Amino acid sequence: MGKKILFIQISVLFFIFFFIGTAFSQQFEEWVDIEEPSAGNFFGVGARYMGMGGVGVAFANDASALIYNPAGLAKVKRIELTLGMSHQRFGNETGTPKGVKVPADKPYFLDLKRIQSNTRLGSAGLVFPLPTYRGSLVLGLGVNRIASFDNTFKFVYALDSSTRPDAMELISESGGIYVWSLGGAIDISPTVSLGLALNFWDGRDNYTYIDSLGFFSADTFYEINDDWEIKDDYSGFNLKFGALFQPNKYFSFGGTVASPVWLTIDEEYIITYDSTHSFTDTIYYVQYPPEYPRWKPTHPFSFSFGSAFNFKNLLLAADFNYTDWTQLEYREAVEPGRKNIDVKDYYRDVFKWHIGAEYLIPQISGTVRAGFYQDPLPFKSNHLKADRQYFSLGLGFLIDKVMTLDIAWSHGFYEFEYPNIPAIEKYRTNKIFITTAYRL
Repeated sequence: MGKKILFIQISVLFFIFFFIGTAFSQQFEEWVDIEEPSAGNFFGVGARYMGMGGVGVAFANDASALIYNPAGLAKVKRIELTLGMSHQRFGNETGTPKGVKVPADKPYFLDLKRIQSNTRLGSAGLVFPLPTYRGSLVLGLGVNRIASFDNTFKFVYALDSSTRPDAMELISESGGIYVWSLGGAIDISPTVSLGLALNFWDGRDNYTYIDSLGFFSADTFYEINDDWEIKDDYSGFNLKFGALFQPNKYFSFGGTVASPVWLTIDEEYIITYDSTHSFTDTIYYVQYPPEYPRWKPTHPFSFSFGSAFNFKNLLLAADFNYTDWTQLEYREAVEPGRKNIDVKDYYRDVFKWHIGAEYLIPQISGTVRAGFYQDPLPFKSNHLKADRQYFSLGLGFLIDKVMTLDIAWSHGFYEFEYPNIPAIEKYRTNKIFITTAYRL
């Protein structure tokens, strides 16, 4: 009977302090509860293009054109094999803003840093031109890692009263989405090319969430932990149509329309609660769902436009993209109506732009590159201090006229600030891309 009463007491305390903890949890933002990680998540494809800030709509002319603009395949004149690797170092910082005096009734957030690094296959492709009487007809096959779910987040806050809890929240996430593409392009005139790619999406998201609370009650210490392990398997498909217009040797213009992405997400999860009394054994409770949910979100249409100027050894390019993420829709889900209302409330439309430059140095058969782009988050936030921004540098080399080696580095950052808590949340990302191509 005594253990039963103790278990009830701990359970009541758990729920009280669980809800206190969630007031400051989930990365401080309400939209995190309804976030679809694949929305507005473009990792980057091809070292050449990422070295130039992610531009490529108006001049992509290798297997990466399947992603940037399928019409660019028409510019490939020789059979080409490509292979790429990518490395990401993702960092998160949380804490109390410098110089801020925390009121007695507010939590004090400790300064913490977390780093997560991953190296993976980035891309592989095969492009082969077909013999034609005039113009160009080119087919392409490829797989590209277009989205990364790698993420980490941790905060610890303390209250100055020993009867109030100290809390810790930890989020660790890994995985991503690969797109398998089959496409082709054709010249319909000496200056105009059209292309189409059929894309099959496949990926996995491994998400771990730990919420820990420690507190004293009646001179007795309690510790309560709440652990979530969620695994999502992604599958889906979409189409991308592209056009490329090159009126002369100096200028080129491109545009793409990406159809909605029809995704299916099969989810598995386990929720584990445990509580420890300083004078008793740990009590565990594991929750298995009666059946695992299936989500069916549909990404909206996405539109891109790009231009490029090529004069002697200098290439300048700019890309623009518009996607209205308020049109993200759940065709099937737990409470799909509620989910779609949340999308309207928390998502937003996004206009992003990229600029980049490439300079050819003939003496060394090499190129130097630089770029910058803004990639706004698809969610509304009153606490966003600095939206996602990236700058990049790159190098390229031509080896024996049949092989290319491209290397790019990209650095990105964004920040949140919460004066009412008070707390800060900073993210830093460093990406390295290496791509090699062999032309027959």
